[in-house]
Order: sequence, then structure tokens, then C-alpha cells
Amino acid sequence: MEGLERQIKEAMGAHGCWKHRLQEAVSFGRLRDSAEDIARDDRCRFGKWLRDLQDDPEIRTSPEYTAVVAAHARFHEAAGHVAKCLENDRRDAASVLLNGADFQKISAALGKAMIEWRNSLQ
Repeated sequence: MEGLERQIKEAMGAHGCWKHRLQEAVSFGRLRDSAEDIARDDRCRFGKWLRDLQDDPEIRTSPEYTAVVAAHARFHEAAGHVAKCLENDRRDAASVLLNGADFQKISAALGKAMIEWRNSLQ
């Protein structure tokens, strides 16, 4: 499980980078990906990795893994709403969503779920 702990830690860093990319997109009004792709939780590297872990029954049935999968899906749904605003040239609305309490709670919940998952492996 040591390898899994390391992978979760790396995923936490990738999540921070992803949030930063979204903040840059709002600042500059440009997206790298479509809002539809951003809203999907299986298109990012982390999401693909999570899906691959489903093959392991011990991981798949872990409540911590399940919580991360659900939190990751909610994060992408919220990020997709931000991206949709950008696609519709509503940068101010995208900024309000991105910096709003709901998005911050969703993002924090994903971070917390990843920490709890990592801690459960120790």
C-alpha cells in the first residue's frame, strides 16, 4: 500500500495544479479543454487513475476510495459549471462560481477525502 499512499499524495498535488489551471482560465478567459470535458471526472489523469483502481476489490470496496470518487465527481461537475460560463463569455459569473463558498467547499471536500484515504493506509 506504500505505492498507493505515494500515488494519492501525487494526486493531491495534481488537484492543486488543476485548480490553478482553472483559476488561470478564469483570469484570461480561455479554456484548454471544453466545458463538457472538464465536467467529466474520467478525462483527467487523476480520474483515469481512480477508474483503474476499480479493478482491485480491496480498494474498490474501501469507504475512503468511494468517498474520493464521489468528491472527485462533484469537483468536476462544479468545475464544468465554471467552464461553461467561460464558454458563454461570462467571465464574471465564472469568477463568482470559482471563488464562491460552494466551489471552495467542494474542492476542500475532495482534498479532505484524499487525506483521509491516505491516512487510512498507514
